[in-house]
Amino acid sequence: MCFFKKKIEPETTLPKSNEIITLTELATMLHSKYQEASIHLSDSTYLLCDYDDVALFLAQDQTNKYGYSLEDYDCDDFAYRLMGQFSIPDWSNLCLGIIWTATHAFNLFISEDREIFFIEPQNDTISENLFSNSEVKMIVI
Repeated sequence: MCFFKKKIEPETTLPKSNEIITLTELATMLHSKYQEASIHLSDSTYLLCDYDDVALFLAQDQTNKYGYSLEDYDCDDFAYRLMGQFSIPDWSNLCLGIIWTATHAFNLFISEDREIFFIEPQNDTISENLFSNSEVKMIVI
């Protein structure tokens, strides 16, 4: 199944960024901001995200079209599905993952400016400040 609802130009189907962040740099960045969180990083390097690439991807993705169902298809399911949608060749090395607070799960990405952005996969909203840093319990990238 293709994640695009409609055909887009071939040059926009690949991420534009060529900015890399190492595991050590990313771990330092996240641990300094989310000191109480359990942080799990799986790769030695990541491609930083071009904000417009992520926004375009979200506009084409269907994750937000699913209906919420407590326990059956709730926030963590949306977050896992969106991360899975990005887990395709040429996109899977983006610095994008899942973040949990005590009450909610959603996605995050690190931009080329090394800014942390959050994605609410239930409605494709991208934002910078959703909660206090102490609320973050776990991050997986």
